[in-house]
Amino acid sequence: MSSRRAERGPSLAQLLAPSFRADPHLLYREMRERGAVIWDPYVHTWIVTGYAEAVTVFQDFLSARTPSPEAFHRMGLPMLAPAAEVMRRQMMFMDPPRHMRVRAACSALFSPVRVRRMEDRMREICRALLEDIPEGSAWDLHAAYAEPLPAMMTTEIAGLPIQDWRQLQIWSDDFAALIGNFHQSTSEGNRLAESLDAMTRYITDVIAEQRGREGSGLIGALLAQGGDDPLDDTEIVANVIITLVGGLGTTTNLISSGVATLVAHPDAMRQMREDPAAMRGAVEEILRFETPSQFSGRIAPAEVVLGGQPIARGDAVMVMTAAANRDSLVFEDPDRFDIRRSPNRHLAFAWGPHFCFGAALARMQGAIAFGELLKRTTTIELTDAPLQWRENLGLRGLTTLPVLTRRAAG
Repeated sequence: MSSRRAERGPSLAQLLAPSFRADPHLLYREMRERGAVIWDPYVHTWIVTGYAEAVTVFQDFLSARTPSPEAFHRMGLPMLAPAAEVMRRQMMFMDPPRHMRVRAACSALFSPVRVRRMEDRMREICRALLEDIPEGSAWDLHAAYAEPLPAMMTTEIAGLPIQDWRQLQIWSDDFAALIGNFHQSTSEGNRLAESLDAMTRYITDVIAEQRGREGSGLIGALLAQGGDDPLDDTEIVANVIITLVGGLGTTTNLISSGVATLVAHPDAMRQMREDPAAMRGAVEEILRFETPSQFSGRIAPAEVVLGGQPIARGDAVMVMTAAANRDSLVFEDPDRFDIRRSPNRHLAFAWGPHFCFGAALARMQGAIAFGELLKRTTTIELTDAPLQWRENLGLRGLTTLPVLTRRAAG
């Protein structure tokens, strides 16, 4: 049924170029202009840029899309075969009913009620991180603030020693590179394999320490998950890893990219300083405008026509979340940053069965991080250094954010 277009056109492969990583929306706009659904002959995937079509895919298409160990061997990356087994056990690559079996055990820890109880702890960490920011000299807001806050919070929530957050951040970024990029060299593959092995052994040791005693974190909750089909250690390890990736990577990107966006839109920053009620809308608009998770893969469950394109059962489909979040059919003047935008039903946390269970936590961390930063500064400016974006194509974020700030009195 599928009639894939073979002509040359925009491709996700173009994101490998630094210029497109700096501003991928030029490419996404070109894709949308060609159609809500187009075929990418270079990546061999259907690309979905339309909002309505993205919702359909999130709601109805399959998530079990991990490469097999044999596929890594065929790609000349046998060292990554163990990663295939880890991904196969992660909830984001599962479909019901297996998906709900794992998700239910994890999502309870991230309910809005539980998240609200974490507010004081978040503010405590923010204030400690901002206590010694320099006056009149440049400092890296990404490394000093945007990375530590979500890393510390997620580490504690996971039930891991908070003092290990830096190492967990490194491992998490490595695994994110594995799932966020569609290209790996042999040397990179070896490094990522070593990193995954080290993280797996670390989490396995923590599981062994916590087994048999009541724990308040994610590991304790997964160990306590009972019923006729309890999770085994390999499933617990796999889903702790993907929770760390979500909590450490995407929220870090939300904060650092968000600050850079606010600096470029000083009127929005002024509104947030003067009116705390504007904070909620500002976080939602940052999530829409500078979406941390750029795309998400699915598999067509049956023959279907989507966006006017006939798609065959088993075809790979890539939802370009960041592109759908600027669909002019849904968002008026979509390339305009507007913290008062309403409605703002963006897809930054996906949609349907795989809607991010950490959404409430990410929203609160973003609001508190921006609020505490603005409360303690009167001005925030970027230095002359060019912004450096991560090479991870799926999880868009900065590697550094050098800024100059002035402290607020008191």
